[in-house]
Amino acid sequence: MPIFRSKNEDFFKKWSPEMAYVLGFFTADGNMSPHSNGGRYIEFTSCDLELIEKIKYLLKSSHKISRRMRPTNSKQVAYRIQIGSVVLYDDLISLGLTPNKSLTIKFPKIPVDYFSDFVRGYFDGDGCVYFKRNWAKDRGKLRWVFQARFTSGSEQFLRELHSLLKNFKICRGGYLYDKNRGHELVFSHHDGLALFRFLYDNVPAEMYLERKYKTFQKAFQVLQLGS
Repeated sequence: MPIFRSKNEDFFKKWSPEMAYVLGFFTADGNMSPHSNGGRYIEFTSCDLELIEKIKYLLKSSHKISRRMRPTNSKQVAYRIQIGSVVLYDDLISLGLTPNKSLTIKFPKIPVDYFSDFVRGYFDGDGCVYFKRNWAKDRGKLRWVFQARFTSGSEQFLRELHSLLKNFKICRGGYLYDKNRGHELVFSHHDGLALFRFLYDNVPAEMYLERKYKTFQKAFQVLQLGS
């Protein structure tokens, strides 16, 4: 007999900060798979065990977290939780998510009150804080480079995100560029600081990835930007 695993099947039915955060992460690093036997599965994957544990907690799931090596990097461990649920699957469909979404995803319709939670979830999945010292040829010395980056296989998704962040006057700049396996939306310095305030203001610890939060804080301290 199949083993019963608990989960909150009403999770995606009503908007909340938690729902928007998990939806954002799923948009970045989630997967949906219909099976020929009629089953429907959703899964969350990340190289950060902390993040998968938080998703599991928020979904009230008793499912086991599995561990495997990344197909694209045999030295990198990925953590995954897979949940079988027709209800959760169908609710994600109704919210605009689809199987094999990475290249075609469009920005979902997010209520304004939950926009920051959704963006933070997406950032924890497919975003990064770049903070390193690079050689500046024009200055002949090392300089700190600080950027907040969003990645997606869908250029349209990032264009819509960029437009919303500017329309809500969260960020004033930012630019998109193509990379080998997709596209990136990049914000630097003061826009990065504005983005940090937008994402993390009065947010409980179970609603963000600590590693990225700490990198932001380190950048602000070194660059003496007010956080």
